[in-house]
Amino acid sequence: MEELFLNKLAEAYQTYNASIIEDYLADEMRYASMWVFHEMTSKDEYMDYLTGKLQTLKEHGVWMEFQIVQGRMHEKALLVTNDEAPEGKFGFVADFNDQGKVKMLNITAQAFF
Repeated sequence: MEELFLNKLAEAYQTYNASIIEDYLADEMRYASMWVFHEMTSKDEYMDYLTGKLQTLKEHGVWMEFQIVQGRMHEKALLVTNDEAPEGKFGFVADFNDQGKVKMLNITAQAFF
């Protein structure tokens, strides 16, 4: 489940199509970034954000490459492999509810995977 979702998230970024992951998200999901103060608290809010972000990436010709990696705190993580921020490598980790839907998605430094 975790690896499937992370692969779908990579596909969404690479095709600039947020709808690919919509069915994997719980309605009450949360999204947080260690670089942004605001935490999103719903699927609708996150989907609006992601749709806009992917459109901006597409308009600027930004292509992201990913790799599924083992984490320490999460079994799997989605590492961004073609970009390195001054803080180091970063990527995504997800937590799931009892129905197998993403309840929490974090973008964070690789050290916190």
